[in-house]
Amino acid sequence: MFTCPKCGASAKTRTSVMLSNEVRRSYHQCNNLSCGSAFTTLDAVEHFLNNVLPMKANAVPKGLFPNSNYGEDQLTLSL
Repeated sequence: MFTCPKCGASAKTRTSVMLSNEVRRSYHQCNNLSCGSAFTTLDAVEHFLNNVLPMKANAVPKGLFPNSNYGEDQLTLSL
């Protein structure tokens, strides 16, 4: 959870977009009704904490997880 950079109140994440395999842009909105600022953040993988070898692309069957885990069938904010 991020806090609003203008007023310091909590902010909710409205949506996010993967920019690459290691970077995600998140869109936030301040929960303070007097402020209501909207802002973006970038979340990136900085470094790995373990030394695990990379998995092969087909190591985990696609049907093992729900479609929402793969970015499909998520809620949209459009009216």
